[in-house]
Amino acid sequence: MGNKVRLGFVPLVDCAIPVVARAMGFADQENIELELVREMSWAAIRDKLSYGVYEAAHLLAGIPIAARLGLGGVPVQHLVVPMALGRGGNAITVSTRLYQRMLEADPVAMHGPRGLSARALKKVIDEDRASGRPVMSFATVFPFSSHNYELRYWMAAAGIDPDKDVNIGVIAPQRMFDSLRNGWVDGYCVGEPWNQRAVFHGDGVIVALKDDIWSRSPEKVLGVRQDWVDSNPDTVSALVRALVRAAEWADEPGNRAELAQMLSEESNVGAPYDVLKASLDGRPVLRPGEAPIEVPDRHVFYRYTATFPWLSQASWVGAQMKRWGQVPANTDLNQVIRQVYRPDLYRAAVKGLDVAVPAHDWRVEGTNGADDRAFVGPDSFLDNSVFDPDLAR
Repeated sequence: MGNKVRLGFVPLVDCAIPVVARAMGFADQENIELELVREMSWAAIRDKLSYGVYEAAHLLAGIPIAARLGLGGVPVQHLVVPMALGRGGNAITVSTRLYQRMLEADPVAMHGPRGLSARALKKVIDEDRASGRPVMSFATVFPFSSHNYELRYWMAAAGIDPDKDVNIGVIAPQRMFDSLRNGWVDGYCVGEPWNQRAVFHGDGVIVALKDDIWSRSPEKVLGVRQDWVDSNPDTVSALVRALVRAAEWADEPGNRAELAQMLSEESNVGAPYDVLKASLDGRPVLRPGEAPIEVPDRHVFYRYTATFPWLSQASWVGAQMKRWGQVPANTDLNQVIRQVYRPDLYRAAVKGLDVAVPAHDWRVEGTNGADDRAFVGPDSFLDNSVFDPDLAR
């Protein structure tokens, strides 16, 4: 028997890495008996990890930072991040009705770069205000999620105040589609397959992809407790190695059809194979009935240092917490991030493997890889800004 590790996950395409680690034997090869447990909410995963029900978890990048700060109604929990679980996969989807209104309000914005499509939404919001209509409702998956920050970034870049001009609520990922279909929300930001499913059913239109807002941005991470790391350092290293090897397998184009089949199983994501494959193949359909577009990096599991826990990317998440008033402006989040994100654990685990590891743990984000020897790929923001973590203290 290997070392038993219970890992909680939410049914999304980016749970692929732990699913592959178990199914393809990478965990077994590291002497780990990996048990995967499907959860329906991020709060449930966070709490069960914090209180020892799980040894590890598939987590939103912001949850361990928020937990360390005691945000979200939970006591301070010492969660740490030894690796990232890939990049990409999110999108902003609106109802077909709202899409038509946006198209009529500003066809130039809707036919230009997708990241600027919120300019059309701004005009719709202004029309509603002038007519005395109620404000529209949008949803994200968790207050401390990249989805929340991406939706707000997209809106704010077009002059929309996300706290005043719209209502933003929280809905579990797998409930997003029904919420849009039933008219309870006008749009949402969520990971796949829940955008593609709305399009395939004719109820939604994708107006921006994660890559349109910030390419190669942080998404999910592996979360573990500090006390478990202290007691089981070899198991932590073995788990990281198994997951990194699984990420490499999942990134191979020739494995994507098998991966879609794997994820379609009810115990994993449980979405239709064709929906999953469209997303994994990098050929998403943005509007019902239309041909797919080519987005080769829609899901990146291994390339572009996608498993490395960049401190600078965590710093961006922290900066968004400050921007939107979730933490006081004088909080030294970079100090907290150094305690939570642990590239030292990653480096120790993959030492000796043929894995690209960057020279530094911090970088200026948004420079398209110009300032680091490791190839991170294009990582531009929709407003062409850059993010310097040294200026985010």
